Order: sequence, then C-alpha cells, then structure tokens
Amino acid sequence: MIAGFDCSSKAIHLSLLDADENLVGMEKFASSDKNYEVRFYEILDSFEAYLGIIDISTAAIESAIYIQNAKATIAIASVVAGVKLQLHRSGTPFASVDNKVWKKIIVGKGNAKKSDIMAFAISKWGEVFPEQDYADAACIALWRKRDGR
Repeated sequence: MIAGFDCSSKAIHLSLLDADENLVGMEKFASSDKNYEVRFYEILDSFEAYLGIIDISTAAIESAIYIQNAKATIAIASVVAGVKLQLHRSGTPFASVDNKVWKKIIVGKGNAKKSDIMAFAISKWGEVFPEQDYADAACIALWRKRDGR
C-alpha cells in the first residue's frame, strides 16, 4: 500500500492507496489535549502503534509549510519530523513533497485551493472524504505512486 500523510499540529491524516490507485483506507491520529507537548506525544504514540499493524510499501508526506505564526510553524514541522522518524524506524521508504509540487502534478495547479483538491479527489475516488485533510493525503499518496522519488 502507498500512504500519503497530511499533518497539522493537532492530527496526522493518512490515506492509503493500492497499486491500482484505489483508495483503500483512511486513518486519523489526533489528540484534543490543549497542551501541545502532551498532544504531540499522544498523536505520535497512536501513529507508531498503527505502523506496527499495517503494511505500507512506500509513503509520501507533505513538507511542513510556513505559517505567519512561528509557534504554529514549529508545531507542524515537529509533527512532520515525528512521522518521518517513525517511518524511518519502521523501515518504510518515504519522500517529502512540497505542497505546491504535489498540487501541480496531481491537481494541475501549484496554487490549487482546497476546493480544487476536493473536486479532484471526489472525481477520482468519490464522495468519501469526511475531512479535507484526507483528500489532501490521498493526493499526496497519488503523487508518490505517480511521480514520487
């Protein structure tokens, strides 16, 4: 299976594709704890446990994006780094990808808006996405399958 990851400071969204580009799974690893330090470890602990029971052949993760708020940027970058570390430790090959790169290759526009991404995802996989971040993760996985290094 090919995994795509979209991370925030509050959750890791994962979408799984098979070799034929079918969407075969979606998972969310989240914590509602208000304390970021506690939330960070809860998110990564649940993700690590999941990696022990799922067979991922390759993965792609969206690189951390710069946000005007330094604290939020650092928090997102930390979650991304945590996912990378867990993938590395599990022996799963992965690539990082800038959001403009996967959007250009998969959706056709590097500056694609959320509505553009969702429209593409629905046309490819149907109306199955309870949250935008799952659609993003599916497109990131698709990038890995089609173009990812």
